[in-house]
Amino acid sequence: MAKKSASAAAKKSNRKPKRSWSVFINRSLKALKKNKSMSSKLAKIVNSFINDQFQRIASEAANLVRANKKRTLGAREVQTAVRLVLPADLAKHAMAEGTKAVKNASA
Repeated sequence: MAKKSASAAAKKSNRKPKRSWSVFINRSLKALKKNKSMSSKLAKIVNSFINDQFQRIASEAANLVRANKKRTLGAREVQTAVRLVLPADLAKHAMAEGTKAVKNASA
């Protein structure tokens, strides 16, 4: 019995699970078109794009926090980073959705 638990502990890997936005991408797609689906290759491409945008916004927000000599990253810094990173029209829509999300979360 002791050998089984020792071998089970030895087989356990320490890898981090891969983060994926595929669940949210599929939900958004289904909200737009009920009968549409997307290939796994396209899902990987969209996931990579979302990760890239997230990284850009996060690093820009961190730079804003450092520039303002603050220690906390707040909604205002993220909002400003979105304005700087995204194109004008997309930033405007993102601001509206972000404001709505913060309002719902704080209520």
